[in-house]
Amino acid sequence: MAYSGMNVAKFETRSHDSPDEVRTPDKSRIEIARLTGATLGRFNFEPGWKWSECIKPVVKTDSCQVAHVGHVVSGALTSE
Repeated sequence: MAYSGMNVAKFETRSHDSPDEVRTPDKSRIEIARLTGATLGRFNFEPGWKWSECIKPVVKTDSCQVAHVGHVVSGALTSE
């Protein structure tokens, strides 16, 4: 998947305290805030979370089909 870059036309701020959308797949809470030209997600995964068990059944793909930039605040995110 090629990365085409991102152009920022204006500075915006949002809080995940009032997200536009909340998704709750198994052992997950995903809070989504939409900005002009970007979507921000705050992910909270419970112990035992695995892509293959918690997300794959929902999205029906072997891996995520979207490019991400991420920052882990607490814990660790590893590949299976």
